[in-house]
Amino acid sequence: MLNEWRAFAEALVVALVGVAIFSFMNIPLPWLIGSLVTVAVWRIITQRELYWPFTFRKIAMVLLGYLIGTSFTEDTLVEMGEHVPSMIAVTVLTIGFSLLLGYIFSKITGLDLTSCVIGSVPGGLSQIMVLMDEIKGVNPTVIMFLQSMRVMVIVIVLPIVTVYIFGGDSSAVAPSGMGNGSINWLDMPWYTYFLYPLLMVAGAWLFYRLRVPTALLLGPMVLTIVMTFVGFPTPELPVGFIDLAQIFIGVHIGLQMQPRDLPNWRKVTAYTGVTVVVLVLFGLGLGYGLAFLYELPFTTALLSTAPGGMVEMGLTAVAIGGDVSVVTSYQLFRLLIIMSFVPFFFKWLARKQTDD
Repeated sequence: MLNEWRAFAEALVVALVGVAIFSFMNIPLPWLIGSLVTVAVWRIITQRELYWPFTFRKIAMVLLGYLIGTSFTEDTLVEMGEHVPSMIAVTVLTIGFSLLLGYIFSKITGLDLTSCVIGSVPGGLSQIMVLMDEIKGVNPTVIMFLQSMRVMVIVIVLPIVTVYIFGGDSSAVAPSGMGNGSINWLDMPWYTYFLYPLLMVAGAWLFYRLRVPTALLLGPMVLTIVMTFVGFPTPELPVGFIDLAQIFIGVHIGLQMQPRDLPNWRKVTAYTGVTVVVLVLFGLGLGYGLAFLYELPFTTALLSTAPGGMVEMGLTAVAIGGDVSVVTSYQLFRLLIIMSFVPFFFKWLARKQTDD
């Protein structure tokens, strides 16, 4: 137990140092990117065992679920109906291109095809872990490294690109219009400080019991949307909680980076970097087309088509002032398609490889 506390304290100190450095350098999302990068680099260089409670990521997802839920209004839901054709097109193109990259990656590295393909599909880390449990004969080290590398690069690169090239707001914490009216937490009755967290946890638990993908995020998000529509006040999440969610997720992603566990890890890491860059450029192209088609801000369009996870892209949209409801809708649509249909393809592919 003492060693676990020491490992946790070390991870926390390293993460906070990263936050301080990236804040001083004026890098967007310092609580997310700074903690992620420094923890990943420290872990790889020193090979020290760090500890970060998985409960922290669960808390971050519940917080983000509430935050995203406050961005939805009746108007945004109506607007989302107009985006369904493009959601389908973006999802099909992204999944198809990712599968192609996974196939090419397998041929170049010699790693098994099923693991490379699963590792290349842009779902969330937790959802891909579920797929690994359902499909036999895959290499979890390869899958988690590919997924973690993709998410890490996208989380680092996209905020910088959107802020310094496409004019996002690096100082934004929550887009204007989030939350119900102008009410804040100081105007709320005292009992809501206990009631709202309990409701969010109850929503997450219910969706988890119903086996809904990303239940910890979608449960609070849907409940918050319902509360807003029926007239309950949904004030913005305080900035401190958003920062907390960022560091909780950042350290979690950083600790997934374990390239030394891979066979011929230097070669695999290099090819993984190239693959991720190609995938990001593909997402840039889709984002440009989406922005042109719907006259969306490019920051919003880029985060909507980015092959990252819904949690990470939603948090990025919050932090740089993107339209959270649009970004979340595209990311959620792709996630639901991946979790509904792609596992059948993976199971077929695994069986085919076993038979061969």
